[in-house]
Amino acid sequence: MPLSASAAEERVESLFEDWRQNREHMALVNRWYRNTLNDEDKPSMPRSPTPEFKELRDRSITGWLKLAVTVVAQAMYVEGYRSADQSSNAAPWTVWQANRMDKRQNALHRGALSLGNAYASIMPGRLYDGTALPLVKGHSAKAMLAWYEDLATDEWPLEALRGDPIRGADGSEWWRMQLWDSEAVYTVDVSALGDDFTYITHELHGGEGEVCPIVRYTNDLDLDGVSVGEVEPNIDIVSRINQDTFDRLVVQRFQAWVVRYIAGMSLPEAQEEQALAKLKLSVEDILIAEDADTKFGTLPQAQLDGLIRARDADIRDFAVVTQTPPHDLLGAMVNLSADALAAAEAGKMRKVAERQHSFGESHEQLLRYSAWLMGDDEAAADFGAQVVWADTESRSLAQVADALGKMVTMLGVPPQVLWDRIPGVTQQDVEHWKAEAERGGSLESLLAELASGQVSPEVAAGGAAAV
Repeated sequence: MPLSASAAEERVESLFEDWRQNREHMALVNRWYRNTLNDEDKPSMPRSPTPEFKELRDRSITGWLKLAVTVVAQAMYVEGYRSADQSSNAAPWTVWQANRMDKRQNALHRGALSLGNAYASIMPGRLYDGTALPLVKGHSAKAMLAWYEDLATDEWPLEALRGDPIRGADGSEWWRMQLWDSEAVYTVDVSALGDDFTYITHELHGGEGEVCPIVRYTNDLDLDGVSVGEVEPNIDIVSRINQDTFDRLVVQRFQAWVVRYIAGMSLPEAQEEQALAKLKLSVEDILIAEDADTKFGTLPQAQLDGLIRARDADIRDFAVVTQTPPHDLLGAMVNLSADALAAAEAGKMRKVAERQHSFGESHEQLLRYSAWLMGDDEAAADFGAQVVWADTESRSLAQVADALGKMVTMLGVPPQVLWDRIPGVTQQDVEHWKAEAERGGSLESLLAELASGQVSPEVAAGGAAAV
């Protein structure tokens, strides 16, 4: 039975402070991910900095953390959902396609990779033609927080809270909170200070006492139930890289050229302006001084090599810690063979495989629950069904074709089961090829008819010649 209005207000009030603290922490991590840092997060500057120093500091900020997320996210695309004994997609795949998850999956993956957690909700919905179909929506960890009895092992949360800032026409501001439990979704407005809670409405979500329909996506979950993203553990090392870049820019701006000096010469005040004008030298000019104590000289420009090496060393540390291929960070890739490229990306692909196991379980949980909402108990209980990930590993097409050909000829593997292992081939391509194979070409059809006695050998000979 759904909560009453007063009970919903009390429940949101009891959870609101934890939600707000989590939002503030996630907002900090998100600033590093988005590369929109506050002044206290940027490189340190000399005391009383000039506008020029501030400009150089802003230029020194680089999106290394977003790159660490991107190289993993770009290798993770779900392209199918199949039962263990089927070669075609299972029925819940319709929910995936109808909710445009081919496009929206990347936002879920990036959300979990960057912040550590991301969430998806499943609600009853309908297509434009009235067909009942679950509605799947993604939620950022910056907006939603879920509570579990056992944070590390429970599949479904006890409840979840999502909040969005609202600004009224009169300029007033408040939070619109949505509380999810096993019965319904409750909407409660909360004042900006968090001291006034007003129930608005509630909506049944179809679970009706079974579970809270929120699926959590975790990036790196430990046995304590804590999941951290790719951003937070690497903030310190990226701060070093940004400081390295700022220091180099300052030296490059102020000490990257030769400085000429004259010592032991004084200029009469009346002639100072004319004398200074004469000191603006051209290439063919020669300096001559009447005073024997006058000295001419130059101060050498600063050498940037050490600063560049220090920055590159920190970037290499970042590459090791995040398992990001060095050529993605330093651009140091010259005529690499396919084998060398695969070896350079081996660490990244192991990391991708680990994330695929985690995110894949969450996708499967989402699709099974969607099947249950649609009344398909068989698909809802199909724990052998798995999502199919696109093969994005760097390999030569010639190498793959040779390996797959040997599997067919030497091991007797049916060719059709290997089609989806060809790089760049989508599930739609495979389905089309299978349909064409089942239909058969003209020669295969003619041979089948000849074997059945429906066509005489003379006609068959003429048909074969035409083919």
